[in-house]
Amino acid sequence: MNPILLNVLISIACTTAVFGARALLACRKTKDYFDKHVREAERLGFREKTVRIREGLELNVAEGPRDGGVPLLLIPGQGCVWQEYAKALPELIGTYQVLVVDVHGHGKSTWNPEDYTGAQIADDMAALIEQSFDGPVVIAGHSSGGLIASLVAARRPDLVHGVLFEDSPFFSTEPDRIKTTYVYVDAWESAVEFVAQDDEKDWVCWYMPGSYWTRFFGPFWKVFTRSVVKQRRADPNRLPIVRWAGVSINRIWGTMSQPFDLRFTTAFADSSWLDGFDQADTLRAISCPTVFVKATPTRHDRQGNLLAALDDDLARVEQLLPDNETVRVRSSHDVHFAQTEKYATALIGFADGLSGHGSVREATDEERS
Repeated sequence: MNPILLNVLISIACTTAVFGARALLACRKTKDYFDKHVREAERLGFREKTVRIREGLELNVAEGPRDGGVPLLLIPGQGCVWQEYAKALPELIGTYQVLVVDVHGHGKSTWNPEDYTGAQIADDMAALIEQSFDGPVVIAGHSSGGLIASLVAARRPDLVHGVLFEDSPFFSTEPDRIKTTYVYVDAWESAVEFVAQDDEKDWVCWYMPGSYWTRFFGPFWKVFTRSVVKQRRADPNRLPIVRWAGVSINRIWGTMSQPFDLRFTTAFADSSWLDGFDQADTLRAISCPTVFVKATPTRHDRQGNLLAALDDDLARVEQLLPDNETVRVRSSHDVHFAQTEKYATALIGFADGLSGHGSVREATDEERS
């Protein structure tokens, strides 16, 4: 055989073998990659319950073991439910008494568009803290959950020992900038179109074919789309999984598949969610210690759209917060899932630091006396 042809055939065989091995490994890792963490959290004692906050609003929460530790409220980001934190919850038991909430319009909490402003949600989170704990708490908010946390800390400092912001989109979400973020181009603009039509009832089936991600995956995205749409048609209550694609890729449509009200997203798209919320004034008003977990790196696409939660705005956030530590983690936006150990380390270290301030320990002793 021609030596050149032989080398080509060997190269093809090796490439095929490597691709096959990677696909098999991805299949193994992706199988049950999400629900197994929810089952483990439930095995460790996390239980759902409904908390009535006021007339017309009930919040679904998952509460962990109440056996000591610092009170902690976890607030998921837009489109996410409490189960998104399940992978991190086992790491937090002992250090924290954990309560995770389905934000308004998400999961089993009340879906009412009249409540979809950061200010209203923050007031209701303050009421949840007062009902669920005997004293102040640490709040950890992911993405828009961090925006909510900032409002609670600024408006009700008596209820908050400290805040951990997880890749929260300060300033990039303001009306004059929001349309130059990839999340607006990818999902929020599409959500407005989805809500305005009546032909397609399933958000994921609407979102997938025209997603921004086709720019990166090309023809592979059509393969993903066919599989995901087929699974959604068969069972819209089950998380769609393309096993050979791996966990990180499955997370793109996985987070879109959780039960939430698309009108929550349209409130972000038209900036009504920000009514009465001055982000700079809010950050400036926070007096408690904070940690900002920043997913890196920050990039822009060819059109200049921001491919991250925030850009150089982090420097502005750091300047406004009086007592902040920034932790940079090479991760996707959902650090608590993608880099769980680093997320848990930051949150546990935060509790230790607060004990050094004395505030957490004194409050706990008061509550026990």
